[in-house]
Amino acid sequence: MTQFKFNVAQLLRENIGTRRDYTFTEDQLRLDETLILHNIQGNVRFTRTTTGVFAQISTQGVVRLVCVRSLEEFDYAIELNINEEIHSVVDVFTGVSLSQPDEEDPFFLTENHMADIGEIIREYTLLELPLSPIAEAYRDRPVHYTVQSADSDESGEEGDIDARLQVLKAWAEQHIKNSDSNSS
Repeated sequence: MTQFKFNVAQLLRENIGTRRDYTFTEDQLRLDETLILHNIQGNVRFTRTTTGVFAQISTQGVVRLVCVRSLEEFDYAIELNINEEIHSVVDVFTGVSLSQPDEEDPFFLTENHMADIGEIIREYTLLELPLSPIAEAYRDRPVHYTVQSADSDESGEEGDIDARLQVLKAWAEQHIKNSDSNSS
């Protein structure tokens, strides 16, 4: 459970299609062992469905990531628009347990008819994060790599190169020559 809980018991007693709108702000939401979503704000609209509520969530926040180019931390802004159905586990009128929906990996209300949208926000935020985060300052910079072989001496003279890698060396030299001529 997270701090993003809304009691939808009264909405479940209403007709299908009835809506409730809420706004929310939170300082943080733990995404995993190392990542935290900060400065969270947004709104949610719950619409009564036959099996629970349909949540339309619009939220934004900031995640602190490490740039793969500079290894410096930077703030990565996240903006999400999520639509998910949250199913009831207990009938609001009778208290009888309800059967599970056919969909794969559904979200559920608690037995007390609380909609916890924090888990939904957490999962969608993790899906939205880049695999190789690059800080804004390094996004448009070309990347140049220099590889020093263990067989090379300090003067830059190379030892014997494996014949299988000759093609790669020729390609790299051509690529460097082309990029140097393009930058002139």
